[in-house]
Amino acid sequence: LTDGLDAPGLWWLSGYAAGLAGRPPTRLVAAPEAASGLRLSVVYGSQTGNSKRLAEQLARQAEGAGLSVRLLRADAYPLREVADERLLYVVISTQGDGDPPDDARGFVQHLLGKRAPALPSLKFAVLGLGDSSYPQFNATGRQVDERLAALGAQRLFARGEADLDLDAVATPWLQRAFDTAREQLRSAAPLASVTPLRPAGAAASPWSREKPWAAELLANQRLTGRGSAKDVRHVELSLEGSGLSYQPGDALGVWPQNPPALVDAVLAGLRLDGDARVGLGGQDHALRDWLGQHREITRLSRPFVQRHAERAGSAALTRLLQPVRPRGRPTSCWPRCGRWPRACIPLPPASWPLARKPTSPWTTWPTTRPAAPAGARPRISSPGPPRAPRCRYSSRPMIASACRATAPAT
Repeated sequence: LTDGLDAPGLWWLSGYAAGLAGRPPTRLVAAPEAASGLRLSVVYGSQTGNSKRLAEQLARQAEGAGLSVRLLRADAYPLREVADERLLYVVISTQGDGDPPDDARGFVQHLLGKRAPALPSLKFAVLGLGDSSYPQFNATGRQVDERLAALGAQRLFARGEADLDLDAVATPWLQRAFDTAREQLRSAAPLASVTPLRPAGAAASPWSREKPWAAELLANQRLTGRGSAKDVRHVELSLEGSGLSYQPGDALGVWPQNPPALVDAVLAGLRLDGDARVGLGGQDHALRDWLGQHREITRLSRPFVQRHAERAGSAALTRLLQPVRPRGRPTSCWPRCGRWPRACIPLPPASWPLARKPTSPWTTWPTTRPAAPAGARPRISSPGPPRAPRCRYSSRPMIASACRATAPAT
């Protein structure tokens, strides 16, 4: 109790203990949340820190309201306690091809496994984070949400599925989660307040996602070769004066701006006034600034293409947005726009060609076909209906024969 206290702290503790000694004897009463299990558990699985940030925000808000809450990273959550939970919030992201974050693999595997217990007394809600440009968008969040319901738990409200602009979904989800938790735990008000005796630790950093530090760029060196399609760079940023420090394994968030030339091209193509005012977060911004600093315009996201297909009535785009098939499904891609990356959308099975090789660096096709019977003469499979050459998507020179039919085998 006294370890680490300075002289004023020891004097304060002495007076506090003397005051307690002068009071009449009292009987300690267990807090109602300990007896009834009325406690909020917030579990997060995060790869880059977004899920952790949102979970911490929810936990701080609940603590500030006097609710009994604990915040746990998924790999630190005692799996044996899931059967005793009464109120559980899960904030989890999806990585790569529908995989959970590294720190949540054990948690997700336990829930999906045969040893997962029935959860008839549990009430839960799930917030999933993902990137809709990947086929398995928010797959982990959906798995956890559907599995908890299958185990008998009661879903308090609909699952949240946040895209790259995660605050658009996460902010209302967090508010509803807080309001619901306060309603569920209203009978478990704390019976005492706690005054910390130890000196306060280091102050929290004033910099966050909402208020990032403007770091000076010290070095920006390309590591890949001149002819490589990839662009891997070594970047050095100055943190002098920020109070920030990073260790290996930490995640660094970078808030870039879209190239002004690309913003001007979008405005010109859509015939929009760049000085027009648009609302964002209760503030007005010029459309040019809104596109340049607050929106991703270098690639096409699935929700954007879906809205465009609905407004344009495009059957072709609607077919491209059909449910994702297993791995190996071909994709169709938009070309690069100068230095900016391409965007790809999986093609529906009806458009898969037979035994065709890729004719564009942005389009991939299955290249396997059944083996010919022994002794049969080699022949070339029919490419199907005539198609426009796929090499029109290319932004770099190609061999002239890349768009012609394959020569007979010899």
